[in-house]
Parts: sequence; C-alpha cells; structure tokens
Amino acid sequence: MAAALAIGLLLAACSGGDDTSDDASDDASDTTIDAIDTPTTTASTTSTPPSTGEPPSTTTTSTTGTTEPVEPTEPAEHRIGVRVGAAGGEFYDRTTGETWIPRGFNHWQWDLHNGYLMDRTFRAGDNDLQQAKADLAAMAALGYNAVRIWASACFDDAPGCMVGPDGEIRPQYLANIAEYLRAAKEHGLVVMFTVDDLVGPIRWESGRAGEDHTTWGGFNLHDLTPGGIDDQLRFWDDLVGGLIEIGAPLDAVWSWQLRNEQFFEANMPPFGAVDQVTAANGTTYDLTDPAAAEALLDDGLAYWARTLAERIKQHDPTALVSVGYFTSAQGPNDLGRGVDHRLVDPSPLLTVDEIDFIDYHDYPGLAPVGWEGTFGNSFLTGDHDKPIVLGEVGAFRSAYSTVDAGITALVGQISDACRSGLDGFLGWVWDGQGHYEDTWNAVDQDAAIATALSPTNYPDLCDPPDTGPTNLALHQPATASLFEDTDEFVAPPRNAVDGSMATWWTAPDGGPQWIEVDLGGTASVERVRMLTDLGADTGLTVEVELLAADRAVIATHRFESPEPTPSLVLDHEFEIPVEGVAHVRATTFRDAWIIWNELEVHGTLDD
Repeated sequence: MAAALAIGLLLAACSGGDDTSDDASDDASDTTIDAIDTPTTTASTTSTPPSTGEPPSTTTTSTTGTTEPVEPTEPAEHRIGVRVGAAGGEFYDRTTGETWIPRGFNHWQWDLHNGYLMDRTFRAGDNDLQQAKADLAAMAALGYNAVRIWASACFDDAPGCMVGPDGEIRPQYLANIAEYLRAAKEHGLVVMFTVDDLVGPIRWESGRAGEDHTTWGGFNLHDLTPGGIDDQLRFWDDLVGGLIEIGAPLDAVWSWQLRNEQFFEANMPPFGAVDQVTAANGTTYDLTDPAAAEALLDDGLAYWARTLAERIKQHDPTALVSVGYFTSAQGPNDLGRGVDHRLVDPSPLLTVDEIDFIDYHDYPGLAPVGWEGTFGNSFLTGDHDKPIVLGEVGAFRSAYSTVDAGITALVGQISDACRSGLDGFLGWVWDGQGHYEDTWNAVDQDAAIATALSPTNYPDLCDPPDTGPTNLALHQPATASLFEDTDEFVAPPRNAVDGSMATWWTAPDGGPQWIEVDLGGTASVERVRMLTDLGADTGLTVEVELLAADRAVIATHRFESPEPTPSLVLDHEFEIPVEGVAHVRATTFRDAWIIWNELEVHGTLDD
C-alpha cells in the first residue's frame, strides 16, 4: 500500500473529518500527513489464525419446481482461464486455447424495497428471472460474451432472498441461479458473480457479532477479524457448495468475486480506537507505528483474499476468483472530491496466487482529471501477470446530457483502458427498468449504447471507431481571468474541459470574464460549443476567439442570448474549418456570476 498517504489518512481518522465522496470513481484526500513519534516494529504472532477447515461435504439435495433432483457431482472445468501471455496476464478460452476478451454489461432486475435498490433476478417466488434470461439472449445477439451480476443483492425483509426467516438457504434461490447459468451458457456468455456487504441473515453475521465492536468496525471488522472472515466462508460454502450440489453448470461461471469493491476504513476502529490489535492472520500490530499499521492492511488484505479463495477452490478447483476496486483517494492525483476515508489499494493482491485477476471500476466525467489521472490512482499501473478488467464503466446523466455524449465518453474510456493494458469491459448497466436512471443504460434510446459498444461497431477496443470530430479541448490546459476559490467550493477552469456536466468553472464577480484552452498544438477547428445547466437569470453575450500559436486572432464568433434561461447550449459550426488554431478563448459579458460546465472545441489536430 502507498504507505505515507494511507497512514496520513489513518492519523486523520483520529480527529474525524467528513466523507464527501459518493460514487465508485472516487475521490482525493486533502488530509495532511503528520509524523508519528517513536515508531516501533510489528510484534510477533501471539494468537493462532481461525480454523478454516474443510468445506461441508454432505448436504441435502434440493428440489425445485423446474429442476429435478441430481446427485452432487464434481464441477465441470471452467471455460475461461488465465495465463501469462506476451503482454502479461490474459484471459483465454480453455476449449479453444485462444485469447478471450470480456465484453458485456452489469446486469440487474431492479426493485426498490424500503428505500433500497435490490435485485429480483434470483428471488424465490415472485422474480424477474425470465426477463433476465431474455436480456442474456439480447446481449448475445449483439456479440457480447460476459455478464456480471450480484449473487445476493436482496436483504432485510425483502421477499424471497437467499436465506429464509428460518436461517436456511432457500433451494429455489439456488435453482434460479442455476437456471440463469444454463441460459448464459446456451447463449455463449459467462457470468461473474459478485457480492457487497453480507447483511441480514444471522447465518452470515454470527462471526462478526462475536467480535469486539469497540476494537473493530466497518469493513475492517469484515475483512481483518476471524469472525468476519468466518462469516464470508459460510457464505461461499452456501453459494458455491449449494450450486455444485444441484448440478449447476459452473463451467459458465467466469469468476467468483469476493467483493464488488473492497476497501478498508480509516475512520473506523481499530484506527483511532486502540493502539494494538491482533488480526485474523494471528499477528499483533502496534498501530502507533506507521509501518506496522501499513502492514496490518497489506497482510490482512492478502490473508482475507487467500483464505476465501482457497475455500472456493476447494469446492470448485478450476474457478477464477477476483476482487473489485475503484480508484483510490490515496493515489498521487487530486481527483477534486474532498476527504475520503476509504483506504483502497489492490496492489498486495497482485502477488497472491489464489487471486486470478482484478476488476477495476472507473467512470468518466466524475473527476476533473481524465483516465490517466484516475487510473494513475489505482495502484494497478504497469505490467502484471494477472489480467485487469474494466468491470464497471458507465456514463452518468449528470455528466453527459445526451446518450450520444455518453457513448463518446464510454468509447474514450474503454479505449484508454485498453491502451493501458486492461482486458475488456463491462458496461454499467444493461437496463434501469425505471428504477435506476442515474446513468445512460445500454438499452436506452433503442439500445444506442449496447449497439455502439458491440463487437460489430467497435471491434478493436484499443482503436475506437470514428465518432466524428474530436473534442480537442478535453483535458487540455485551461486558464481563466478569475475562478471561484473559497473554503466551501473551488471551481477552476479545468472543470470546463473535463468532459463532464457534473462540474463547472465559475467566475463569481460578473463579466467580462474569459476562459481559454490550449489545444496542445495547432488544429483545424470545425465547431465550438459552450454548455451550462446552472441557469442564467439575465441574458449574456459570449465572444469566441480562435487564436494562432503567436496569439494572432484567426477567427471570431459572437453568441447572443438576451433572455434568461435555466440552461443554455451555445453551438456554432464554422462554414469551413479554421486552420492553424492553437488556443480558443471565450469571453462572457454579463453583470452576474458566470458559470460554464463545458467548453468544447471540435476538430482535428494537425500532424
């Protein structure tokens, strides 16, 4: 783990702080890193690790309405494996020996229950399994080969969840998973099953309940304690062992994913609560020593992952096991989102043999830096012997006002990921079904995203299809005459060239004020667009100047918007492309605050 930055967050946790992050693309920390006096070394092992034992070997064969009882059998060899190729870790098809690139979507059948979004796909009783199977057929028809779904996204008192009120596994729930797998296999897809927090049934909470909650809290309790790990072992015994028992086609499973998005928490015990702890691996750590605190997280992560993966592979020997992550606030780049107490670093897993690949999540338009900045905070850059897949990538409606803008952003993100060595992608999400509309979903507007990202239209993920003139301003250096910079809010000019309608540049003192973007070379400019969705209670005028490298004015255009408007798109296409443009400056004349979400310059850079 990035020791100094992570320990800085641990220290900050002792004095509190607000977590302002709200998504998986996440956020930079502005925590100051202080020194710790009198460092000591990690103590030797003082207790024995929990006994993980052998997986249950005998259970009762379940019957369902559509599935005949079958005797437990050895699981079939999984179709997808991993190996080290010329460019590092890669997926391959064991049946053909060919390299395999995952392309697909995250899959939900949404349900709102007690204010929480849950999934209805596998529920015993009333469910949406048939619609889910139709979705799989539609994905396959477009050439997709993979899907990611939550094995258990049903909790509290929602009907038909995996564990019944008697604390026992519902046979129908497992039978529904098996039916989903059979449908996926029929259509040539493989399935990644993931999980979040194991909440609700005492069956998966009794271990944590027995831990000292003044010493351990949050996901630290889940993943660093014997009780927390034992709870998760029971879950994987129930899921994988139960599916084997009923003869589910596990060769259609791409991966068992230990956690949708794994992280520890700097503002939860033991940090700020005690000076010394003994973790699940049996080692005692002195938390007043930054090196020992760092070792707790690195050692604990490796022990957690290895223990769970070993158990899964005792049931299912050829299975792939993965872990999901989002970009880290402890990385070198400022993502502009304030304090984030989540400690994210997957790098220790790169040397854990039992973990086969990493699933990385990164959404465009949610940070003022582009792919290089967010992936630069992943601790996954460079060459590795394990594949890394872009397992969640989506276009938020708050960042992209049209589905076409979302497609452009997704293609850019996926191609950047491919050029960084990632293997394939899973879009977020196939269908919101009226319950989830935060992102542009694959089937929105006549399946625009699903069609655009399909292998037919986007065959080489590293070589994106031509989507027309490029936005030359995207993530280029931007300057302004003035920008808002207060203790409460900062809105620098870079926000207007980050490709996202969720951020903006603000000049608070009224006009005239200008913003300028350096195109990084000379270009042929065809079109200039300026967008704001933050409202204008008076009219405004904007003068756009296209400047040469020596700052000579090559061309101008003047926008006039005399009437107040809640949102505004200024869009001008020049009659013929303007050659030799190196800078574009837009000056706004208005006697009020000036706010622009985006300045776009469309054209082609000169060779």
